[in-house]
Amino acid sequence: MTSPLTTNQPHITLRKSLTMAACATPVLVVGAGPTGLAAALTLAQNNVPVRIIEKELQHRRGQRGPGIQPRTFEVFHFLRVPEINERATLIPPLQEHNKGSLEALKTFTMSPYTEPTPAIPYYNPKLIGQQTLEAILREHLAKFGCTVELGTRLASFTQDDKSVRAKIFKHRTDQAEEVEEEVEAAYLIGADGAKGVTRKQLQLTFVGSTWEDASVVLGDIRLEVKGLDREHWHHFGTMSHDMISLRPTDELGKDGYQFLVGSRVRELKGLSQDEEALVNCIRELIGLGDDVKVKEVLWASEFRPNMRMVNKFGVGRVFVGGDAAHVYSPTGGQGLNTSVQDAFNLSWKFALVYKGLSPASLLDTYTTERLPVITEMLGLTTEILKLTYGESKTEDTHVASTGDNENAKKVESNLERAKHRGKNMYMLGVNCRTSPLVVDEFAPTPASGAAVVHDAYGNIQEGILRAGDRAPDAPGLVPVVKSNRAASNTLVSSLLPTKGLESTRLFDIFAPTYHTILIFAPVSADPVVSSVLAALQHCIPENGLVRLLVVLPNTLPNSDGGVETSSAQNQAHGAEVLVDRAGHAYRGYLIENDEVKVVVVRPDGVVGAIVHGAEGLERYFHGVFGKKDAGAGKEAL
Repeated sequence: MTSPLTTNQPHITLRKSLTMAACATPVLVVGAGPTGLAAALTLAQNNVPVRIIEKELQHRRGQRGPGIQPRTFEVFHFLRVPEINERATLIPPLQEHNKGSLEALKTFTMSPYTEPTPAIPYYNPKLIGQQTLEAILREHLAKFGCTVELGTRLASFTQDDKSVRAKIFKHRTDQAEEVEEEVEAAYLIGADGAKGVTRKQLQLTFVGSTWEDASVVLGDIRLEVKGLDREHWHHFGTMSHDMISLRPTDELGKDGYQFLVGSRVRELKGLSQDEEALVNCIRELIGLGDDVKVKEVLWASEFRPNMRMVNKFGVGRVFVGGDAAHVYSPTGGQGLNTSVQDAFNLSWKFALVYKGLSPASLLDTYTTERLPVITEMLGLTTEILKLTYGESKTEDTHVASTGDNENAKKVESNLERAKHRGKNMYMLGVNCRTSPLVVDEFAPTPASGAAVVHDAYGNIQEGILRAGDRAPDAPGLVPVVKSNRAASNTLVSSLLPTKGLESTRLFDIFAPTYHTILIFAPVSADPVVSSVLAALQHCIPENGLVRLLVVLPNTLPNSDGGVETSSAQNQAHGAEVLVDRAGHAYRGYLIENDEVKVVVVRPDGVVGAIVHGAEGLERYFHGVFGKKDAGAGKEAL
């Protein structure tokens, strides 16, 4: 179903003559997993019509990949989907057991709890079943009048420079037959998985490897084991031989568990399709005889670890994301997260190109920005897989999984070594610093002849912020109001902290529908503020594409407690003025109190530019919107 072109989003004003006339056909999203749903929701919030199809007759069951990393929680925050964080649970401590014994050989945490900070409000990975997560996303998507079309599969497509023509088949509920339909779409997003049609028809390479001798069965069960507590994630045996893990989850009921069976010595093929054999295998691997009662097998699937990725993420008007673009070992809990971040990176760009506001070349940066991230992610998760199976030959490979030498020294058992996760896996350091889109006038210039090493999967580094990094949060921002008074026959505005209104935070301001411009200045009357406002008239093609914030330090130069500005120009141009009462914004963005700095935050919550003023700002927005004719954008703000 196509979403309506609503205009009730804040800071959205559609250009009547161009925005919708440029392309009236929808974007077709193929696949309704996390990738497709995140893409469809981002597009719908940007007033882009979406049609999302799913070949399965019913919504998928199963906990599947339940690990959600901190950066992905930030994405869901920007999409205004708080329920995922609210319903997710912290990772329980892990316990290692010998087969046939409930005695704990070792109890340890996969990810030690980290206290959230003003800059990083989501600082801990959590767990939520994929079935639950997808249901939440569908509910939010339905608010835009867009629902998943089940039983609808993509058969083939063709494309030209104007549109994509897709042949789809819809299953009729009253009959076994399928009905063919020809669909015209502005663009197509293939989120149809590793075996889907999109990547294959685009003839993208899928380079990588498969571990043929390692088989895994994953599933959900209702289980009762006498004496087994539900406060720990239990592991019996070893992955280098035979192993079963049992993770309690109340999403499946008070006796619900997600299980994983792995073996290098027995054939597991077909086990997920034979319930009796699966139940016997589970009982045998736990090894507690009649104390183990499998009440119900809710869902099960089997796979062999695959590590593969495409050489590029799109051709023409057709793009791929998620498993359609890369498959990975489930170790590390990165896959679903990477897929959602694929969709978020692509969809805000899609919205601008769809509306004719940005050139099609903007979509090329999807590959440019995501390819290095995926390359590093596959390397990290493959190394963790080797650790899990006891095959890593690198002396310090545990550092790759922990991202922290100090923590690595504390890791002792093989299971703990393989399961321990450091903060690089939280994805807060994932960046696109080398993207041609970003502009950074404050980045240090490398010494002549020095090799520049770029880490797209880095750690958060204290005191370092570059264009291409995630944008930090900052609570405690107090809005101010204008109070005019006469002075030497000149209208002077005194900006006073607003009484009775709650403070706000940057994460509640950032949104996938506009860029946020943060102008850090000691006073709102600073000449740089005026020049930035003037520059935006020339490089922003339409109203609603940016949100302007002048962020003042918590120092009030006026004796009456206000912040003086020479005119009401800032408000006239739509700039909001905030006082950084607690200093979190100035600390997080590395601003000195007397310094002027302009930071652009993209719709995906990534720092697009860190510049001194108008010239750098124009360079950035010319990269996003293209260079406009002289005189264009006079009513942009």
